[in-house]
This record gives sequence, C-alpha cells and structure tokens, in this order.
Amino acid sequence: MEGLWADYGLEQLQEGLTQLFPTHQISFTALLDKLVKGNVIDVLAEFLELSIADMAQTVLGFKQLFVWLLVLGVVSALMSHFVEVFDRHQVADLCFYMVYLLLSALLLKAFGQMAEAAVEAMNNVVLFVRLMVPTYLLAIGVSTGGATAGADYQMMILLLYVVEEVLLRTAVPFVYSYGILVIINGVWTEEKLSLMIELLEKWMRFLMKAALWAVTGLSLFQSLLTPLVDSFQNTAVQKAVRIIPGIGSAAESVIELAVGSAVIVKNSIGLGLLLLLLFLCAAPLLRMLCMTVLLKAAAAFMGIVSDKRITACTNRVGTGVFLFFQLTGTVMLLFLVAIAIAAVTTNQIGW
Repeated sequence: MEGLWADYGLEQLQEGLTQLFPTHQISFTALLDKLVKGNVIDVLAEFLELSIADMAQTVLGFKQLFVWLLVLGVVSALMSHFVEVFDRHQVADLCFYMVYLLLSALLLKAFGQMAEAAVEAMNNVVLFVRLMVPTYLLAIGVSTGGATAGADYQMMILLLYVVEEVLLRTAVPFVYSYGILVIINGVWTEEKLSLMIELLEKWMRFLMKAALWAVTGLSLFQSLLTPLVDSFQNTAVQKAVRIIPGIGSAAESVIELAVGSAVIVKNSIGLGLLLLLLFLCAAPLLRMLCMTVLLKAAAAFMGIVSDKRITACTNRVGTGVFLFFQLTGTVMLLFLVAIAIAAVTTNQIGW
C-alpha cells in the first residue's frame, strides 16, 4: 500500500478528500485497503451512517416548515370563509393575498435553500472529478494502455463541459424560473402561466434524459474500439516476450502478475471513487427528496380546506425541488456511468 501511495500519486487524492469533506476525516488509504480486501459492505455501512447523521438536524427544520405551511393553509381557509359570510369579496381577496404573500415567502426560502444545495452539490461533483479522476486514469493507463486512458480522459473533459456549460448554466436557471413562475401563477384565479410552467418542466426532463443518454451512448461506443487497440498492442508485447530464449516463460509470468495486480488496483481505485461520489451527493439528494415529500404532503393536507391556488402553488414548488433533485442526480449519474463503463470494459483486456 505504501508503494501504491507513492507510485499512483494518492497523496493528491487525500488532499482532495480533505477539501471535499472538511467535516469528515476520510482516509483514502484505509478505504483502498478495505476495498482491496473485498470489504465493500463495511465501507457502504460507514458512509450510510455518516449520511444519516448529516440529515438529522435538517429533518428537524423540515418539520417546522411543514407545520407553518399547514397553519397558513388553515388560516387562509378560515379567513376566506369568514369574510364571505358578510358578502365582502374584496376583503376576502385581500385576506387571501396577505396569506399568499406569507406562504410565498416560506416557499421561496425553502426553494432557495434547495437550489443552493443543488448547485453546491453539482459544483462539488465537478471539483471531485478534477481532483480524483486523473489518478484513476493513471491507473487505467498502467493496467490497460495509453489509448484507453487517453480516450477516457477526453470523455471526462467532455462530461465536465456538458455539466458546466449545459446543465449548470442552462438547466439551473430554467429551474429557478420554474419556481418563480409557480409563485406568480397563484396570483390569478385562472392560473394563466400553467402552460408555460408545464413547458418548462417537460423541457427540463427532456434535457436531463438527453444528457444521460448521450453520455451513456458515447461511452459505450468508445469502449468498443479503444480497448481493442491496447489489447492488440499488449498481445504483441506478450508474444514478443514469450519467444525470448531461456527467460521467455518466466518473463511472461512476471508480466501477467504485474498486469493482474495493476487491474486489481485500478478496480479498487475506481470502486472507491464511485463510493465517494455517492457519499458526496447522498446528503444533498436526501435533503431535496425529503423537502419534495414534505411539500407534496403539505399540499395534500392543505387541499382539504385551503384555496386551490395555495394548494397548487405548494405542490408545484415541491415539483420544482424534485427537478433540482433530478438535476443533481443526473450530474452524479453522468460520471458514475462513465467511470463504471471504463472499469468494466478495461477488465476485458488480457495479455
């Protein structure tokens, strides 16, 4: 392990872990040691425990928001029905807008917090790839060959461009706009912005699916060719070594042992990166999922007594938070798929 630490430049991985997980003391040496020994379940259990601990205080804050939403829904219904008894519709509308303003403030605050969590998570994924993946590509180059490592490097650069330029600069503003339009839409009884809101939602879902399918397809097509180039070169070297008089068989055995060890190290590093990426995104994804469930549940309970516009607004804000959840999950899946395909296809190369 000490030799691997120096040869593969794992010091940079440890520095990256310290930067990405400032509140957790994660040792990549200990992680790699467990993975090489096959203790994947222990690593998953440890990461799951840390993720649940990070969520404990967040859930308490969600509980308070849920109570306030229910209170505002009930107050809105009581005020509207009470004023309508005296046949004063203008006063009833004024009371509704006062309650709706308070509700909008709560929903915008919750939506803004989830938006910040989503953007921070996506930026952390980009930073994770820049810090961690070069070491993994070095391991691929040692165990497989330069052509595969170079192609995977180009794929990672393409993924970074897609995430930074397309998703972060295009998709995130669209989701922000979705949330603002949902709040404004509740002002009118006719809900004049409903079609625009539905269009934004469909466009966002299409964009995320297209990015995921494009990256998966490119990774698969790339894996059909570049590993074969390295496999041909490795086979040629193997046959050349085998015909050396006297030491051919021994040299071939040493090469097979070295390459097999390099593949094990490569797979261990790749699996470690996958687990770390999951752990990096677990807390923000759980937060957004819990917020989505909370807002949907609040809308369901409020719909019994409250105004339709209040219920629809709360429900659609929950949908907006879920869009952030899907967007963050898509960014994570892009790199998970790329790393997983690289790990699987390079395992098929033999000497």
